[in-house]
Amino acid sequence: MSRVATEPKLAARARSLEVSPTVAMASRARALKAKGVRVLDFTVGEPDQPTPRHVADAGKAAIDAGQTKYAPASGIAELRSAVVERYLADFGVSFATEQVTVTVGGKQALALLYQAILDGGSEIVIPIPAWPTFSEAARVVGGKPVLVPLSVEDGFRITARAIARKVGPKTRAVLVNSPSNPTGAVIDPAELLKLARLAKQRGFWLLYDDTYAHLVFREGGAAPLQEVNDAAGGRLVVVGTASKSYCMTGWRVGWLIGPKALADAATALNSHSVQGPATFAQVAAAQALRGPQDELRRMHAEYRRRRDFVHPRIAAIPGVVCPEPQGGFYVFPDVSRCLTKAMPDTLALGEKLLEEKAVAVVPGEGFHAPGTFRLSFATAFEDLQEGVARLEAFFAEHATPGRVRR
Repeated sequence: MSRVATEPKLAARARSLEVSPTVAMASRARALKAKGVRVLDFTVGEPDQPTPRHVADAGKAAIDAGQTKYAPASGIAELRSAVVERYLADFGVSFATEQVTVTVGGKQALALLYQAILDGGSEIVIPIPAWPTFSEAARVVGGKPVLVPLSVEDGFRITARAIARKVGPKTRAVLVNSPSNPTGAVIDPAELLKLARLAKQRGFWLLYDDTYAHLVFREGGAAPLQEVNDAAGGRLVVVGTASKSYCMTGWRVGWLIGPKALADAATALNSHSVQGPATFAQVAAAQALRGPQDELRRMHAEYRRRRDFVHPRIAAIPGVVCPEPQGGFYVFPDVSRCLTKAMPDTLALGEKLLEEKAVAVVPGEGFHAPGTFRLSFATAFEDLQEGVARLEAFFAEHATPGRVRR
């Protein structure tokens, strides 16, 4: 007797993945735009400026010169050396070229890192709110995210004390993203140093995602990393990318920096998967790191100007609590006191805001932070002005006595 065929099964790891909230809301915004609606889309986290001309020209020249063959799985030597030079110049930390593995953007750097250090059941401590890929990518390889809620009243700042409470015998790694996506919070250098010492003492990896490190607005900039690296005793791993600082999101170039054994493991994993970014993209990224940094400085000034406009306006909306972001290009207001029976969570708020005002933001549920939303100010200043006005009108219209208190 023949058996009835069933649908082929997907792996449990694929079935359990959450759809990115940024992608989901951006998709809805695009659908409205396709109908002719003028949508102000503040969802996607990428610079609105083009790739700097000298960087793009370097990529084009590499193509013309025939640099279109396979690159080494560790990355081209030119780019790995440029990464080392940039970190010494900007963050005061000395790495060897052999410690660098070039990856297909920061996301693949994170995926390789997790494959290299997490076993089934290994715990990774992640402060929240947080970019959802930090936890989802860990689950893909069998890791267990342990989440540490941060307080809006404290500006979502990470403290070593809060992290230490969640460190246990199964802890394999602690992740720090500074400036934070989505909150814009920047870790205090003293707290990062405490975490480095704790990593050495308790034997876990300290993962430092510095995607937005060139966009720190507070005095002193990003944390100097040499003392942190020394204190961690060979347990610091840096996840970096050219995407945000150099407006190269579509070029897909990132890197991992860590002990040579980890770099070798990441290279071996690369050799059995994507091999690495396109060779000409790596050449362009090396030029971005080694070439003039004027565009980066101009971008920093422009994002600070936008932050200084959008933050006080949103923070002044009745019922909204919005810490001032110290870096990156997001504001992350807590609007839980503005929710109503008809709009009981920020998923519903996001849908209403898009439907009524054609403004797209990312609900905080996707960042493990219900009652909040993320708004990217990496967009034209004129759009920010209009978008903030629409937000103010929206909250004024929905300011009713039936608010749900959180």
